[in-house]
Amino acid sequence: MQLNPAEISELLKSRIEGLSGQADIRNQGTVVSVTDGICRVHGLSNVMQGEMLEFPASADGAPSFGLALNLERDSVGAV
Repeated sequence: MQLNPAEISELLKSRIEGLSGQADIRNQGTVVSVTDGICRVHGLSNVMQGEMLEFPASADGAPSFGLALNLERDSVGAV
């Protein structure tokens, strides 16, 4: 079977155009500490490693994002 790059490109473009930009807020936690760029968050029981976390907006109105790395029993470490 011969793969045609143009057909693959069109298929990828059509699927990307059909994606929705919706995000679900599943649960919320409490920031316990922030040191050296590492944030400890308590209360995120359903977070998975590598998942993106959104932190509340700062004074300029822009939210901060973190990446969940250390999953412990009572807290999550994010960078």
